[in-house]
Amino acid sequence: RSPPKDPLNRVSTRSDSEAPVTAHALLLLAQVEGEKKSPAFSLDETLTNWGRMWKATTAFAEERGPGIVVALALIFLGWLLASWVRRTVVRACAKAHFDMTLGKFLGNLSRWAILAFVFVTCLGTVGISTTGFAAVIGAAGVAIALALQGNLSNLACGVLLLVFRPFKVGDAVIVAGQTGNIDGIDLFTTNLDTGDNRRIIVPNSAIFNGVIENQTRHPTRQAVVSVQVSARADLDATRATLVEAATRVLAVPGALPDPAPAANLTEINPVTWAVSVWTETPRFGAVRQALLREVKLAVDDAGIAPLPQRMDVQVIQPAPTT
Repeated sequence: RSPPKDPLNRVSTRSDSEAPVTAHALLLLAQVEGEKKSPAFSLDETLTNWGRMWKATTAFAEERGPGIVVALALIFLGWLLASWVRRTVVRACAKAHFDMTLGKFLGNLSRWAILAFVFVTCLGTVGISTTGFAAVIGAAGVAIALALQGNLSNLACGVLLLVFRPFKVGDAVIVAGQTGNIDGIDLFTTNLDTGDNRRIIVPNSAIFNGVIENQTRHPTRQAVVSVQVSARADLDATRATLVEAATRVLAVPGALPDPAPAANLTEINPVTWAVSVWTETPRFGAVRQALLREVKLAVDDAGIAPLPQRMDVQVIQPAPTT
């Protein structure tokens, strides 16, 4: 019978060779855990990374540096050239007596065109392919043109109005079915002020593509009044009466004696006369009002006004049926 084991006497069943191996494994595990918690700083590795970055930077500077310097120089010179061209275009338009709005527009257009050309040139200088960039710009331009074709039409017509100048600010015109005085001509619209002090804004395309009547283009105008007289009135006597009435209008400021007032037969049935007096354009309204008054008084005094038209209406009752 074997003696009982003493619980306090712990006898190791491991061999002497196994104990050092276990201790070594525990030491390695502790080192690994320590590395995970606090990574070691490697000076050699840091210096190597800095060396690689310096070499990459040096290679990029050697390859792209001259192009970048040239691009910066082109941008500076292009900016100066664009500003000079803009000032030159504005001065040239002023000497050619173009509208100031058109001069500024052409100057800014020239400036931005030069800057766009310089920008694309700089991209090619630094080694960036501009083929795709040009294709993108072209596609974007087509899309913008299709989306803004109405506005671009107004812009083109506005430029043509400023170049050909069928009217100027202050002229009394009839355009696009509207009557008024020109207050301003912009690149997209034209502003009209009516006689009753209303502002009408008309698109330039509607003006340039339609009939333009400029009522104040010339310094003189002919005020004409049409009047009907009785068919029984003597023609020569009627002419003398109307010319005398028109002659009295010469006392109104602005009425011109040359060409002389006139009365011309324009219609036979009904008998219609056109009485005219020439006047200065700024005084046209006042002279025409005076002419209307004198013609009306002369016709009434001479008793040659046409008889009022009378219509006889007969109602025929149908015969009663039996």
